Amino acid sequence: MKDQNNNETYVLSPGRVLTEEEKSLVWKKPLSHKASEEERRITNEIKRNWHRGEMKIATILLEGDAGSGKTQLAKALSANLRLPYTKVTCFADMDKSDILGAILPVISSDRMKQLESADQAALKALYESDGFRSSTEILMEALEITQEMASAKMKQLLKLAANMAQDGAVEYRFYASEIVRAFQKGYLLEIQEPNVIRDAGVLMALNSALEPGGSLNLPTEIVQRHPDFIAVITANRSYAGSRPLNEALRDRVQHTEKMDLPTKEIMIERAMAKTGYQNDEMLDVLARVIILLDKTARANAIKGVAGMRSYFYWVDAVAQGACATASLYHKVIYKITTDSEEITLLEEALKGEGLLDMLEEVPVEMNKKRSAEAVEIATWESDIDLDSIPDGQAEEEGLQLKKSAESEDSTSILANESADMESTDSGEDGSPQYHQANPEPMTEEEIQKERDFRKKLNQVSRAIVSDSIHQAVKLIVHRPDVDPIQQEEYRSLRKDIMPIVREIARQTMPLLEHEIITEYAKNHYYGSKFQADSVAYRDFRYFAKKRPPTEFPGLVVGLRVDESASMAAFGRLEAAKRAVIAVYEFCQICHIPVLIYGDTADVSRLEQMSIFAYADYDQPDVRDRFRLMGIRARSNNRDGMALRIMAERLANSPKQTKLLISISDGQPKAMDDYTGSLAIQDMRQTLSEYERKGVKFLAAAIGQDKDVISQIYGAERFLDITNLNELPAKLVRIISRYL
Repeated sequence: MKDQNNNETYVLSPGRVLTEEEKSLVWKKPLSHKASEEERRITNEIKRNWHRGEMKIATILLEGDAGSGKTQLAKALSANLRLPYTKVTCFADMDKSDILGAILPVISSDRMKQLESADQAALKALYESDGFRSSTEILMEALEITQEMASAKMKQLLKLAANMAQDGAVEYRFYASEIVRAFQKGYLLEIQEPNVIRDAGVLMALNSALEPGGSLNLPTEIVQRHPDFIAVITANRSYAGSRPLNEALRDRVQHTEKMDLPTKEIMIERAMAKTGYQNDEMLDVLARVIILLDKTARANAIKGVAGMRSYFYWVDAVAQGACATASLYHKVIYKITTDSEEITLLEEALKGEGLLDMLEEVPVEMNKKRSAEAVEIATWESDIDLDSIPDGQAEEEGLQLKKSAESEDSTSILANESADMESTDSGEDGSPQYHQANPEPMTEEEIQKERDFRKKLNQVSRAIVSDSIHQAVKLIVHRPDVDPIQQEEYRSLRKDIMPIVREIARQTMPLLEHEIITEYAKNHYYGSKFQADSVAYRDFRYFAKKRPPTEFPGLVVGLRVDESASMAAFGRLEAAKRAVIAVYEFCQICHIPVLIYGDTADVSRLEQMSIFAYADYDQPDVRDRFRLMGIRARSNNRDGMALRIMAERLANSPKQTKLLISISDGQPKAMDDYTGSLAIQDMRQTLSEYERKGVKFLAAAIGQDKDVISQIYGAERFLDITNLNELPAKLVRIISRYL
């Protein structure tokens, strides 16, 4: 199908020029995406009827169970038709202001000119916001200041507004909603769950937006429907809190799809692409179990769902060595129901078809791996393009991983002392083991994508430090390969960790679900309900507004691991690996974007600074969990440079809370003179600079230089890990507190 590569075949308006912002909103299909029959059919129908007047298809209804692929299909249409994608999630107490927009008080433009430039910028950010975020959050992002500074700034602005209000120099303006924006600019808008809205009058306002040649009557103007506007309504069937879509809304739909589980063959194909698991026999049995459980639940009026999400997570667990029968309950059955009688019904259905016995009989077959290949080592005098060499080769530059002479007193254990310690990274002769094999063969497209991503990381990282004291330091960012030994090590280490991670995630997940909040958020500058009793306070917070549910946690996490040579001592390396496994898996369960980098310095003249991108939220990969096992004890540490690179990445994230954790066992020390007061001053300057940009830092000290690390980071950012066994659980619990 040509649209898989985003060719021009299905573009609705070839002459339309999208802005850079609009281009970024067009969905990009991941490599794991497989076009469904529904996607092909709807795309062809829209394209065929686009210029047929009244036969034009521009309002689509996708109705089905959770996990049946409704949102994925809506996004795929965005990619095929090259339309910017946006969405709105409906909730029970939605009112007309959520459909059309809200009112905000503003200072007149003449009075604005009398203010200082900083105050003008702050007020402009408030006025230009979408109206669905707190004023403090808006100011933090616009002015790049901390939460405390934003709060103080807000009080100052309120005083200014109050003074100007005394002579009536305050007006109110209307700010359109996301629905109006998509309607007016010609986006593909996904309207999620409109069947939960209680107020029939709100649905009438929504009906106006779905008229083929419709318009919206706003308080300030009449907005006409853009010819490229497409509305995709996605609704769950017969869920608690939902009600049948009214006839008026259904009448405006030109195409409807009943979204059920795809065929068994499609399920297997998608699971292979999503997880990389290739055991055909096991995939077939798991798919048959999901299909049967789905039918049984429907037949017995059990409310839960056995869908594609359950299938993917179950397959992934089995691919990692979990027992298929045991994981069936945690990944599938308990998602459907925890009622004992209903579980018995599901079990009896599986036994009747012999599927439980088949789960026990199918061998868990590991994917075939390529054997490790020898790595050619370049010398210190190599003069080559840093981005042109293979990643595995560049990663292994300078095999003698030792501390510089100047750094021998900077950590508690010297390199020659740690040579006698047991390490999962050393062979029988004490030399490091290096592997380049991947867990399964990668396609040429995947290999090229990895190369391009690695090159991008190098370019971005070098640009970040170009104006710092590290600008002359030679830097290489690696994207480590994966081998079977790392897979086995990962499975061995995760056994004792995952029960703790799952329990913390179980306690955390209720905070992240789509909760319907019927309370009014009072004392706002805008809203659908006027509070007359608030006028006396003269602070312009005269409105109340129902709080909409949130979809994803507003948190992004960065985890930096010090890979200096002394990490090989006293079990620190294994403790660090256990910690990164815990953090990574917790973030995966809770859908938190995560960045996990390791770093070392002075591996060679070619690599005065080496960064190892084990997991990166810009290009998540199922192999990332195995990459984490590539963490090693290497050479020196140039902490300030690593922290600057990661902090800049986090600062550019749209998430509200940005947390950067550093696991380190010693103070910074690298050649030529990155040590002592110079290194400490650089780190403190980095912390100060990026805290102003909203990044929160935390240092987990696991070595004997804890006092120095505490002085560098400050007591409020310092975490003393005396017992290394406590490190994984402590870090996960800390992250959960930021949600």
